Amino acid sequence: MKSTPINFVIWGFRMEHRQINMVSRQLKRTLGERALNDLGRATRFCRREREITPFRLAVSLIESFSGHSAKCIADIQRAFNALCSTQIRYKPFHNQLAKRQFPLFMQALLSELLNSLACEVLRFAPDSPFAQFDHIRIQDGTSFALKPALADAFPGRFTKLSPAAVELHADLDLFSETVNRIVLSPDSSAERQFLPPVESVVGGLLLADRGYFERPYFETLDIAGGHFIVRAGQLINPLIHEARQSNGRRVKCLEAQRLKAVLPKVKRFDCLDMVVEFDGLNGPWLCRLVIHPNLKKGAAPRYLITNLNANSFSAEHVSDAYRLRWQVELLFKEWKSYANLRAFDTAKPHIAEGLIWAALCAATLNRYCAHATERIFNVAMSTHTVAKCLHHVLAAVLRALIHRPNALKQPLQRALRYLADNAARAKPERDKKSGRLKLGLVHVHVAA
Repeated sequence: MKSTPINFVIWGFRMEHRQINMVSRQLKRTLGERALNDLGRATRFCRREREITPFRLAVSLIESFSGHSAKCIADIQRAFNALCSTQIRYKPFHNQLAKRQFPLFMQALLSELLNSLACEVLRFAPDSPFAQFDHIRIQDGTSFALKPALADAFPGRFTKLSPAAVELHADLDLFSETVNRIVLSPDSSAERQFLPPVESVVGGLLLADRGYFERPYFETLDIAGGHFIVRAGQLINPLIHEARQSNGRRVKCLEAQRLKAVLPKVKRFDCLDMVVEFDGLNGPWLCRLVIHPNLKKGAAPRYLITNLNANSFSAEHVSDAYRLRWQVELLFKEWKSYANLRAFDTAKPHIAEGLIWAALCAATLNRYCAHATERIFNVAMSTHTVAKCLHHVLAAVLRALIHRPNALKQPLQRALRYLADNAARAKPERDKKSGRLKLGLVHVHVAA
């Protein structure tokens, strides 16, 4: 068997050493003592630094939320004492969280993490029709109930079951697997108002679920040169100009009629690709409507509206691209299952909101560790598995960040090596056939 040249091994070791140093410096710049204490002062969360400094509090919250032990505020207080080697009592700790500036500080920290720790991890191969897009954005929201006493601050949609609830509206960038923007709102707020600005989508592709379907927005995006695939509800009734099956054959019996009038006929086809007309802002608006029947008995078909060119993007392309929206659902699962995003036992809105932002900070750091591991060790990583197992090694990294920042590299290297050995994607070949890589997505840092 041919042996690996010693020079190649030395070169690989030096590259790994250099990249570990880069990750270490990035963490110290973003989560270091000076940076977080300055941020605490800028948000007026802390004017005088005592034992519970913004730096110590933020790092301990991330450590606590990255594990699976944060079920109440007392758990967070005990985790703070363990990580920072202090003996802070519950009441002064609670008082810090109760400050009205606490959620402002944690939200500002999340913004810093999202801006500083994002990097490209996926892109489309040059031969994919989707390679023309600079970015692909996925818009969706997730909601959860809070303590009923918070109903005035965060009214829910279901007043009897969940009188207090919030919704997080996320704008996920597919190529970096990182959120561009997160908006927190009462669950009773309409979703459509949280769509990204039209100008930010131009040059890319937006994927959105039916809760975000608003014809004027998507017509404006179409005029501006942006692209989209959005699921529509069952109430739409456009005029059908042209209808084709998946094999390209025309279905003339559906043309020149309203969708609801021919719905019984539509359900007989496995897939229909239509050019339809809506009443637009300044006259008729033409777009594509791709319809798939729902195999469940009595269920309505799935309507996908897009402005992608039919010559370059088939109906199958449209459907497979819309399935990429599932990546944001996996992100929400990470938040709720592995970053302790939940309702805490508090009736104070500042604490409730601040802990939500803290959970999202922990989730963002989890993803950064996954991406750093992929970049350093050339292994396709499962962000879901990383979220499940990172807590085993993250505490040592954060403890070094607090007590021995100059010795951060060694525990960081052990943590990332652990992830490379235990959290790689299980079936990358399956991803290419039927998963998220089917349309030509490739891992930037993984050799083919």
